[in-house]
Amino acid sequence: MNVQKSMIAEERAARRQKLIWKGLLHHDNRSTEVRVRNISTAGAMVESSAPVAISSELMLELSETVSIRATVEWAVDDHAGLRFHTPFDLALLAQARPAAMPTNWAPPAYLDSAVLAAWERRLRRLSPAQLRAELERFFSD
Repeated sequence: MNVQKSMIAEERAARRQKLIWKGLLHHDNRSTEVRVRNISTAGAMVESSAPVAISSELMLELSETVSIRATVEWAVDDHAGLRFHTPFDLALLAQARPAAMPTNWAPPAYLDSAVLAAWERRLRRLSPAQLRAELERFFSD
């Protein structure tokens, strides 16, 4: 038991590389898109919209040419920790060409150019005294 704990501690101490990399998890006869949040020679943390079961074995595909077998060590919300079955050569990432992960981010409405233009016109028409009075009213509400 102590040998196993020692091995786990050694693997956890492996230097992690922070990154955001698109990957695929192949498990339970399906494939799920994931974001790899960090990676080391011993494992990785991934973010996935689909749940993965602790202790399940899977294949993490990082590119068309780079894949590695892993076991899910932990899972919390949409994050999971993977332990690789064999040490991973981080130099392989430099040779791989990642696909850009699509983003769901959209700029907030207040950054819309029409809204900004309306505010800019309004603020340009105010004198310094008017602007100060308007700001004082805003902050006192």
